Amino acid sequence: MKHALFTATLVLALACAFMNPVSGQEKPWANDPQVREVLAIRQQSVDAILAGKGSSDSANYSSTFVANTPDNGVVLGEELRKMFAEGNVAYKSIVLDFEYAASHGPGLVVLMGTETVVPAGSMRNAGKVVKRRFTDVFRKEDGQWRHDLRHADVISVE
Repeated sequence: MKHALFTATLVLALACAFMNPVSGQEKPWANDPQVREVLAIRQQSVDAILAGKGSSDSANYSSTFVANTPDNGVVLGEELRKMFAEGNVAYKSIVLDFEYAASHGPGLVVLMGTETVVPAGSMRNAGKVVKRRFTDVFRKEDGQWRHDLRHADVISVE
């Protein structure tokens, strides 16, 4: 019985350690200048969207931007710019929880985690709390960080 309890405790401890390896400590990307720059740009984008000023400028899209959306569609940058311009993309709140952020060589940064959003207006699930997983890829284009790829999957709607 003691062996089984020890084994179960050990398995639980290891599972917790690997589920969120950065809990309670400084994020491993805190000292990466490329990641810090991209995180600042990402936050500026979120702030602009929440202020109702979401656009290609605030999102800082690359010339080849493409997104796999939470509605199970693929949207190119031009189409998303049009959606913002027409007011078809709006949120009451956006909270990002980064689980991974790292440089993948010069001029390439990957962000991954969860986001909790409350869509607004005519968006699907408007007024509901939507939690989704995301992956964002930023790359340098013409010396500027640009949002290049996005993937988001809805994991719950409340």
